[in-house]
Amino acid sequence: MQQYGNTDEMDALIGRTLGQFIIRERIGSGGMATVFKAYQSTLERYVAIKVLPAFHAHDQIFVKRFVMEARSVARLAHPNIVQIHDFGQEDDNVFYIVMEYVDGGTLKDRLKMRALTVPESIDFVIQAAEGLGCAHSNGIIHRDVKPANMLLRKDGHLLLSDFGIAKMLEGTTNLTRAGTGIGTPQYMSPEQGTGQPVDRRSDIYSLGIVLYHCLTGRVPFNSDNPLSITVKHLNEPLPIENLRKMGVPYPVEQVVSKMTAKSPSDRYQSVDELIDALTAALSASHLSLPRWRSGIQPISAAVPEVPPQAHKASGPLLYTPPVGSQPLAPISRPSLVTVPCFRCGQSNPSDRLFCTSCGYELSDRRAAADRFMGPNGRPILARLSIQNGPMAGRAYMFHQDITTIGRTNGNDLIISGRTVSRNHARLWFDNGRWYIADMKSANGTVVNNVRLQPHVPTPLNDNDVINFGDEVVVFNIVY
Repeated sequence: MQQYGNTDEMDALIGRTLGQFIIRERIGSGGMATVFKAYQSTLERYVAIKVLPAFHAHDQIFVKRFVMEARSVARLAHPNIVQIHDFGQEDDNVFYIVMEYVDGGTLKDRLKMRALTVPESIDFVIQAAEGLGCAHSNGIIHRDVKPANMLLRKDGHLLLSDFGIAKMLEGTTNLTRAGTGIGTPQYMSPEQGTGQPVDRRSDIYSLGIVLYHCLTGRVPFNSDNPLSITVKHLNEPLPIENLRKMGVPYPVEQVVSKMTAKSPSDRYQSVDELIDALTAALSASHLSLPRWRSGIQPISAAVPEVPPQAHKASGPLLYTPPVGSQPLAPISRPSLVTVPCFRCGQSNPSDRLFCTSCGYELSDRRAAADRFMGPNGRPILARLSIQNGPMAGRAYMFHQDITTIGRTNGNDLIISGRTVSRNHARLWFDNGRWYIADMKSANGTVVNNVRLQPHVPTPLNDNDVINFGDEVVVFNIVY
């Protein structure tokens, strides 16, 4: 019985029939599913079919959640939500969801060309917020709000997609991981990135990051390490200066700042409140939406203008917000010093809790585990120096405790190579020796060209060469 999961196997579906739908071409793919354009001959129309990986077929918890969530999402009838036409299962191997076909690409495609104007950006975000409002009122949190999940018709009408799929996958037995969130790190809220419960305010945060991306042409936080991105969402202030460089009006800047507040209680508490704030910011900035849309009243031209001084990055903001509004109060910060990270050595401001480069806790509480001393009276520590791949040239130090190594959030050391498994290996210190063990990784852990047996402790010596899949690392003992 054929299993469908990787790209070649998914492409084998082209030309096949799923129910009454004939698969024509693959039009997109992601970590959760592959999307095809298909033809429904009975109604003479094209549809989009999202096919989920086959390995979920044998997980009964997933099957139950799939049916429940698909039915829930299908009831979301709203002009800014992609309509679900059907869902089903074929040959016990292929789960699929049939949706309306949208011919204008995604907001992600649009942003590849350029940053958007302020009116365009707010127009798209208001449309997305209206769709989210419908979902929230039905008890559904999106969890993966990002430009790739915002489909555009050729007339600029926006439709949200992928409702419920992240939640569907989150509860399956083979995907649940402590401290791991389902979503896209660049757009995830701090609470979602750290595996905490989420609500509608998490979607509002993600939508704020989308608005920032639209206005500046970039996401505010990025890295080649997903954990580093999460830590930046937790600790780093939003880079407001990029909004100012693009000439974003101060009232709009304030809305973006509140949408992306670190604490959910400091954000807008509902999308209705957000939409009111966005339309008010447009009015205060003497701007209007680029086209008429039902539900949003056209903005009068006779509105107060924002004084030019309000947006001078080099001087104080002189703009006085309207009566009744609550402008952001200036934050008084203590004097900062530089704190080096024990694990990666990078410098961090002293007001940070975690290193913005590797995610290690700057208080270095793990040093308490260093009880075994070397001949010079100092603790016997370990260092891993990465030799190739996207992290080549980086080195990381480790205390005498247990270190987990893998590709995803939740590990102590994240190596982002494609051949590294989610939970790849474990490094630890015991009775004067360093040890490593493979955690049943797909591509294996190799020490000096010898592949390790899963879960079997292997002692390490200074200058040993370790392979985590294709990633090469040199192990050193440090006193």
